[in-house]
Amino acid sequence: MKISVITIAWNDLEGLKKTIASVKDQAWSDIEHIIVDGGSTDGSAEYLASLDDSLQWISEKDDGRYDAMNKGAKMATGSLLWFLHSSDTFHSSESASFVASKFTESEFHWGYGLSNIIRESTSIGVGGQVPFEHARFLIGGRIIPHQATVFSRELFWEVGGYDTKFGLTADQLFMMECSMRSLPAVWAEVLCDFDALGAGSTRNAWAHYKDMIRARGVANVRVTRSATIDSALSVFFAGFTMLERLLRRPLRRANPKLSTGDAS
Repeated sequence: MKISVITIAWNDLEGLKKTIASVKDQAWSDIEHIIVDGGSTDGSAEYLASLDDSLQWISEKDDGRYDAMNKGAKMATGSLLWFLHSSDTFHSSESASFVASKFTESEFHWGYGLSNIIRESTSIGVGGQVPFEHARFLIGGRIIPHQATVFSRELFWEVGGYDTKFGLTADQLFMMECSMRSLPAVWAEVLCDFDALGAGSTRNAWAHYKDMIRARGVANVRVTRSATIDSALSVFFAGFTMLERLLRRPLRRANPKLSTGDAS
């Protein structure tokens, strides 16, 4: 059972090296690694050209991260697609084997585990939603860690890939649309080490909730019978989340590894 690991990168040569090494370290042998580089000027293309032929890669300008991810998906031939960006790594050498065994036991359309959140080489907590709460996810209260998520290639193209015009949280829109077709398999297993220095990890809670309101409109999804009530719930949970994080700040200073459990 082949897993297609798709890595997007741009001017992140050291992070790219780290991700490639992590994929090569996987015990599961049936992996194709696809690198989509956005035309980096830091020597990434030269480095990729120096590697063996088992790695598929392109280096060219793209229309943003989700355009690059769609490009990688088009190159993929595996049963499962796993998007692991440059600087992100598998949590252990058995991560791919774990997912492959779950797929062999019972084929799923998509599924996810947990992410170990890393900031400046230090683990600051574990992100994810276990168990999956569909309504809370649709409202915006629980983020699914994208780098700890796998999709069947069939479902990916049934949904139509990522909306390249939606913006930074097109991954959450995509997973919202996946969830309306099939609920995910969920594993209380840390699958990736996620670099938390990216743009999507430094936004405030209200920005995420606004995006989820917009995503529900694009996907024509309702949690209650009224879009107005759904939006009101999003506003309520955004305020609650921001207050909770404010109150947790003294605890975080005392214990840097404390996590809210809803990071992605």
